[in-house]
Amino acid sequence: MIKLIAALVIVGNLIFSSVVDAEVISCNATGNESANKFETQEVVKLRALNKAIKIATEQAKVDFKNKFAGELSDEEISAIINNGCELGEVNYTQADSSWQAAIELKIDDAEVKNWIRRSDREKFTLISQNRDVEKLFAANDKRTAELRERLATDYKKQDKKFFKAEFEYVSNEFLSNNKIAGGNKFFYRGRLDDAITLYTEAIKINEYNEVAYNLRGNIYNIQSMWQKDIPIAEGKRRQAINDLDKAIRLNNNYASAFSNRGFIYLNSKLFGQAVKDFNRAIQLEPNEAQNYIYRAQCNRPTDKNLALADFNKAVELAPKNSYVYTARGNFYEQDLKDFSKALNDYTRAIELERRENELALYYYNRGGIYQKINDYGRAIDDYTRGITIINNSNQKNPLLAWVYMKRGECYKSLGDNGKYQADLKKFEELQRR
Repeated sequence: MIKLIAALVIVGNLIFSSVVDAEVISCNATGNESANKFETQEVVKLRALNKAIKIATEQAKVDFKNKFAGELSDEEISAIINNGCELGEVNYTQADSSWQAAIELKIDDAEVKNWIRRSDREKFTLISQNRDVEKLFAANDKRTAELRERLATDYKKQDKKFFKAEFEYVSNEFLSNNKIAGGNKFFYRGRLDDAITLYTEAIKINEYNEVAYNLRGNIYNIQSMWQKDIPIAEGKRRQAINDLDKAIRLNNNYASAFSNRGFIYLNSKLFGQAVKDFNRAIQLEPNEAQNYIYRAQCNRPTDKNLALADFNKAVELAPKNSYVYTARGNFYEQDLKDFSKALNDYTRAIELERRENELALYYYNRGGIYQKINDYGRAIDDYTRGITIINNSNQKNPLLAWVYMKRGECYKSLGDNGKYQADLKKFEELQRR
């Protein structure tokens, strides 16, 4: 029988209600930038464009906050807008060594619906990526401003080589960061190979960009999990580990890289190595719920108390996230055999969840608990709800066959052989498809 709990899904932020009256939000902005003798026109022109985009996205964030007040966290809004926006025509004007970029930025707020449908792992990854690239640009802006100030006040002819080298470095850093931002947009759209291409270009421009290694390593790992050919999957996994090792060597305080590498070790059942990485990730970012879920899964086979403490911590940190309750409920059910607490957690997950596929799974989980405690009527009700949700979604879902089978078992336990046979037949039909 298939295991229908996705125990290793990363915990994202809150789950939201569906969106109505979707509209395209349009924001116009201009950005200005001046060059000096050590900066290329290409870089200055791109910096002007980035300033305009930043102004426009900040306005879009305000509009989103007003429309979805209380529904979206600031980090989620930022990830949606920065990755889901579309850049219209750009008009450049130049005056001596200065550039101005005038833009129109558009974002369809139906992207919120798409966000809701994403898995918790996708949400966490996109938020983390967006946070990382914003930090990169902020740090580069600061270094560039400081360098320009030094040039304006301390420049001497003998310093020409120094300033030339320093401006070349911050310019390459800036160009590398732009490649990462573009790669993140591709990742957001599911174009993983295109994202890898841009992350690789970012590394070629700046070989010390730890974020590019981390993001590329994460995609290699995703591809390894999707790959059915074992040697190819192993090759991708090695590429992922190599990139994450590099990211950590460049920055030993990079929580996301430790978390991503720990996730690979966890999937490979190298629990000792995984725990070390999650310990470090938690030390660096103690409020990220997903790392507690991961560490709980590592400790689950050997130390139930440690595992439960981490599941509880995840619930404490993300009390409105459906998956933390599902993960802990599964632990109560499978490991501690505490069906009452498992039932409570599955019920809370159902109350919070809005995604159809996940909701069907959660009803299946709760139905399983009712079945175990011989409450067959409630089990049948939950299985039927799961079947209805899946059928109404008009999407293929491998869970459907198993829901029919489990409901059939309940009918059999109640002595209704006709309904048992009907559900068993449906299960067999779905299995043959």
